[in-house]
Amino acid sequence: MHSLTSDYIQKHYIFLVGLIDDTVVSLSTGHYEPTTNSAFIIYLMTHPEYRNQRVGAQTLEKIEKELHKHAQDVHGRDANMIMLESFGVEVYDDESKQEDAIMRKNFFNRHGYEIQQDFPYIQPNPQKSLPPTPIDLYIKQYLPLQKDVIAPSIRSCYINKYIHGNENDREFVYELLESMDL
Repeated sequence: MHSLTSDYIQKHYIFLVGLIDDTVVSLSTGHYEPTTNSAFIIYLMTHPEYRNQRVGAQTLEKIEKELHKHAQDVHGRDANMIMLESFGVEVYDDESKQEDAIMRKNFFNRHGYEIQQDFPYIQPNPQKSLPPTPIDLYIKQYLPLQKDVIAPSIRSCYINKYIHGNENDREFVYELLESMDL
């Protein structure tokens, strides 16, 4: 995971592990982007045996709190917004995976995250030889933000995640941003 060693984002990177009796029950990572006072949750996972026991909710609340601490340290206030990505139902053929996608969407909605619908959002495919993948971008706003503030925040977090964190080709990432009008 390059984000842990990247000089550019390491200072504002969070790696959170949830434990119950020495058992890993959840994991979350995220980074704070100080230029736009926004943040991006990269991973949020709960062990299947611990779902529906508030473990996921507690993990999400904790990573949000930690991201806001970074914002407080830099700007003296909470982050303007926090983003995360998740695959939607339409990506899956398998019924159980579609149900999982619906469950994730409902979970994010309950916690104040809404799907960004102003443009089709795509991510570089983790297998860099494959084409980019459509994915849902969820945003939780802490201030009423206008589109002209949201777009640069998405752009900055996207660059941090996909260039500095995942080491994707800069030119390729900028092409993707341009295709999304970011």
